[in-house]
Amino acid sequence: MKNTFKIFLGCAVLVSALTAGTVRSQGTAGASQLLIPVGTETVALSGTNVGTVAGVDALYTNVAGLARHNSGIQGTVSTTTYIADIDVMYAGMVVAMGETGTFGMTIKSLDFGDIPKTTAFAPEGDGQTFSPSFFTATAGFARAFSDRVNVGFSGKIISETIEETTATGLAIDVGVQYRFPNQPLTFGVAMKNVGSRMHYDGINLDMDMVPGDSESGSSAESFRIIADNFALPTSLDLSATYSVLNNLDVSATFTNHSYQTNSLAFGAKYMLGSSWFGAATTMAIGDDDQPTGVSDADWDEWSGTFWGVSMGAGVSVPVGDYMMHVSYAMRTANEYFDDHSTMQVTFDF
Repeated sequence: MKNTFKIFLGCAVLVSALTAGTVRSQGTAGASQLLIPVGTETVALSGTNVGTVAGVDALYTNVAGLARHNSGIQGTVSTTTYIADIDVMYAGMVVAMGETGTFGMTIKSLDFGDIPKTTAFAPEGDGQTFSPSFFTATAGFARAFSDRVNVGFSGKIISETIEETTATGLAIDVGVQYRFPNQPLTFGVAMKNVGSRMHYDGINLDMDMVPGDSESGSSAESFRIIADNFALPTSLDLSATYSVLNNLDVSATFTNHSYQTNSLAFGAKYMLGSSWFGAATTMAIGDDDQPTGVSDADWDEWSGTFWGVSMGAGVSVPVGDYMMHVSYAMRTANEYFDDHSTMQVTFDF
């Protein structure tokens, strides 16, 4: 029992390793594709299910939840209609390996469609198009160390390609789930996207230029622009879920961000037979002082959150010898962006 608490508390103290997110840190990290939520339950609950997430969806929310899938194979596919006509495709599977633990892998890719190519000489487009290729591949492992403690870790490859220019990075996630023995209370801790800095490189950064103050008729010299590197959007989630009734869970998650203001989310999930319903909301938390000369309206916009209420539902139905889970979730936007929705189908084999 003492070792159980050591594992949990050891992960909890990681909070002190992160600098609290501030308004001024917004936009200082790249690889924002890592922040796009996947899994309808995670979307519907605004990530408040860090302590209870199970199976393949745990590879995004809290890798320790892989261990909650302890038998057979589970596979999932989902599609998200995201902002600016971007579609997000997500697929993954997990395999339970008995007492050894549970292994899983996922891939998430973004479809930007065809984007008109513009140049300094053709700012309205030159008739050509391009389509960036962004994807994240993740593999993780988790194990239940007792009937109350799950621990997991995962590694991921992040790739972003725009024409012939690419940025690639590596990151790891670690997570813990702890269920109290005599209380309907579950804690979850997840540190995500800890990894290398990324930078773009490729032939699209090659340039030809005649040196300044050179003689008339001098030849152009070739050189490559060196793009600045950027950090990954590291975060730490601390979450608690309390089962008010046998079929009603209420949850809260505090997220310490390295790239924006910290956030606090509240959610609830209701189970009715083979169906579930969930909803949540998120708020920004920060202690920044409002700069002189910035209006109250602008400051509320800068220090607030882009996202509002989220909600979703799902149902499980038997298909032959297997179980199929079909679910839908939607997250509303406060300003600028459109609401986005996710459809997911998962099979237990």
